[in-house]
Amino acid sequence: MTRGMKWKIFLIIVVFVIAVWQLYPSIRLSQLSESERESMDKDKILKLEKKSFHLGLDLQGGMYLVLEVDRTKLKETEVKDARDRALEIIRNRIDQFGVYEPSIQPQGKDRIVIQLPGVDRERAKSLIGRTAQLEFKLVAEDKEIKRVFDKIDSFIYEQEKTVKDTFEVVSAPFYSSLIRVRGGDIGVAEEKLSKVKEMLKLVEEEKIIPDDMEIRWGSKEEGKGYVYQPLFLLKKEAELTGGAIADARVDIGAEATRPNASYVSLTMTRNARKKFAAVTGANVDRRLAIVLDGVVKSAPVIREKIRGGRSQITGDFTIEEAKDLAIILKAGALPAPVNIIEERNVGPSLGADSINKGIRAIIWGGIAVLVFMLIYYSFSGSIADLALVLNLVLLLAFLSGIRATLTLPGLAGILLTVGLAVDANVLIFERIREELRVGKTVRAAIDAGYARAFRTILDANLTTLLAAIILYWFGTGPVRGFAITLSIGICASFFTAIVMTRVVFDLITLKFKPKRLRI
Repeated sequence: MTRGMKWKIFLIIVVFVIAVWQLYPSIRLSQLSESERESMDKDKILKLEKKSFHLGLDLQGGMYLVLEVDRTKLKETEVKDARDRALEIIRNRIDQFGVYEPSIQPQGKDRIVIQLPGVDRERAKSLIGRTAQLEFKLVAEDKEIKRVFDKIDSFIYEQEKTVKDTFEVVSAPFYSSLIRVRGGDIGVAEEKLSKVKEMLKLVEEEKIIPDDMEIRWGSKEEGKGYVYQPLFLLKKEAELTGGAIADARVDIGAEATRPNASYVSLTMTRNARKKFAAVTGANVDRRLAIVLDGVVKSAPVIREKIRGGRSQITGDFTIEEAKDLAIILKAGALPAPVNIIEERNVGPSLGADSINKGIRAIIWGGIAVLVFMLIYYSFSGSIADLALVLNLVLLLAFLSGIRATLTLPGLAGILLTVGLAVDANVLIFERIREELRVGKTVRAAIDAGYARAFRTILDANLTTLLAAIILYWFGTGPVRGFAITLSIGICASFFTAIVMTRVVFDLITLKFKPKRLRI
């Protein structure tokens, strides 16, 4: 055996071993039963999933969304790149959400197309579409609150007098609708919410509240036997915004009364820490409201100057809600609201049916090719069949290695590869037959067959590969999946047809020196 032959055999063995090693996580994961999945450590399952095939939306199930960026409230200078900024922020949110192989693509001037395989639909929609405008605003002092609320009360009283009898009008219509709740906050009982909101709408239209102040609501809470919503009078100008946040993470146990409650811990940027320290230092014993999307999440009292740039958002969060809020704050706020204009859902059962049909097509197509090659080319056909099997192993291993997403068009690409894989062997075998007919020895016929077929095989594969590259370059989504599997299949079939089958023929002719070749 020549030195070159040994190296070729070693190369084939190494490639095959690496391919099997790469496919092991997918094989192991597919063999796990439901009971084994439940009893197995979650970290181990997660590692197997990361190294296994990632199924696309059409195979795994999931959601398809088309979002439109609402530019109506943006300034002219902000309109130009609003979609691109929204796309990057949504991409960051989804990446932190942990979706495997999402597809996020721009469409037209202000649309974004999103495909998310295997996700919780409602949670994903909330995560993607939320603007997440975070602001830190000072709560007005008690004397300011009294002055503004008295002004509101006087205005409402005068308004009601014009439509009702004086004796029917309550002397303090606004104040009488308010209650004192936990922590000394002002709140509105649920049964009076609609009435108070009507008053405030009228007040807003008449611009009774000073220009540098605004009224904001908190989240609904439960008191002793009743439900209420806190009401805050805030300074309109924010001291800090969400741009000051460097990191956000989920913690548990911020409040002594609720030791198991989840909250979001915020860490500010270096520049924001200085400003935060200055704001807290100048407003000791005042309250600083943390406002998220216009809702006051908490309004703690500033006890001392805060130098570390740390704060908390507490509330009635579940662990999942706290995680999603941390993701949104860390990824940044959307530059403008986004509206869902199209939504489609693919069920897992439809995906499973597509997988089963695709696999059946590949199996039956592969069997048909294997049987044909075995019957038509006899012993030489069995060598081509071995190359076909190795070709599929290499193709699947490479797809797994590059973390490619397998879609239904991708399965079609694999099926097409099964046919293309033996095309090179057919050309080689027909060349060998011609050489044998003119009286050449088996060894000489094999050498001439491979040499003369090589150029034709190379041209054919390069042409198909070029077409696949063009499909990938100009295509999107499923078209790219087809192009990827086709490209990898072409390269794998070229290796197995030119290198592997040649090594097998050389081994046979060197060891057994046959006088005839069954081809």
